[in-house]
Amino acid sequence: MGGEDDLLRAIEHMKSGDPQAAAALLRVAVDDPDLDGHGRAVACIWLAETDDDIAFKIRCLGQALQHEPGNFQVQGKLDQLRARQLQRRSDASALTASPSSVRIAQAPLVLGIDGGVNGRGSGIFVNREGLVATTANVVGSALEVVVALHGSQTVPGQVLRRYPESDLALIQTPVALGSLDALENSPVVIAKEAVTALAYNGAKIRGAVEDPGEGARQGWLRTSILIAMSPDAGGNPLTDGRGHVLGLLTRNADHDRGSAWALSLAHILTLAEQTAQEYRLLPHAATCGACGCRAGAGHYGGRYCETCGARLPSAGVSALDPPDFERLAQIYGENQSMPCQGCGAQAGYYAGQCLRCSHELAPGSLTA
Repeated sequence: MGGEDDLLRAIEHMKSGDPQAAAALLRVAVDDPDLDGHGRAVACIWLAETDDDIAFKIRCLGQALQHEPGNFQVQGKLDQLRARQLQRRSDASALTASPSSVRIAQAPLVLGIDGGVNGRGSGIFVNREGLVATTANVVGSALEVVVALHGSQTVPGQVLRRYPESDLALIQTPVALGSLDALENSPVVIAKEAVTALAYNGAKIRGAVEDPGEGARQGWLRTSILIAMSPDAGGNPLTDGRGHVLGLLTRNADHDRGSAWALSLAHILTLAEQTAQEYRLLPHAATCGACGCRAGAGHYGGRYCETCGARLPSAGVSALDPPDFERLAQIYGENQSMPCQGCGAQAGYYAGQCLRCSHELAPGSLTA
């Protein structure tokens, strides 16, 4: 029981913001013979969170996999960290001067995306400032990936935004493009039109755009390409006979036919512009790895995403300035409910109890 007790105490230290105390207990727990393989793996996973060093995290998660082989969540996190490590070690001459020094006259028609949770995927540039579009399935919860341009040239990519409902991820790269002809001359999509899905690995899957049918969501294109033929994790540019991009192939299937849906280029560009507007309105926000939204709470000392409640990447890092509780109350909506009669907080209620102190409301006292 000693190992289990150390593990529980360590987790409590982490939740209270004391990683050093947690690390001391976890280092004992990972070698405790009383813990089974799962328990030791959990201890290794928590130990990885006690230090920001990427190499340390990789070692800890590697040990976790040894104790619990087949844990796909740990494997996915390892892939993300190794991709980040690859970025930092990259000695590409184009990146040594400055992040804005990568200039390309003509955009490649298809890009490779590494470092996501589902293996390599594909993508496209969607503007001349180096913004890349791929599917949310390719990226998963990763906030940093590696974008392969052509040959052995790669650049780092920062995930700016994910739209899970559209299976879209937008990635910023340090690339300046001279031309985007494949997008700028893209025609209107026509039903029954022959198309080719391209993959960075060179695969070409041929098919056609089909009638989406009744009830299809706006922005989606039905294709005749079977999901089983998908060459990678998704994000393959769908091109017409003249090489113009019509959209991105996804791993979302038409269950009646087993064929893949594609996200239309017009919808992708609309969401890219929406993301640009979010950045102008919330310049200090950060991307939440859980839901993909822009979270502004972290800038003011908040630990959790105001959209989904997930812990933000910067949470737990001590800051010199105290949290701006007044601003956080506005972001979290804590000042939009009637005050609790017990503690006075305006955090809101669930099942008739204050979310802060659990004080029960008198019957009929909760008003809109």
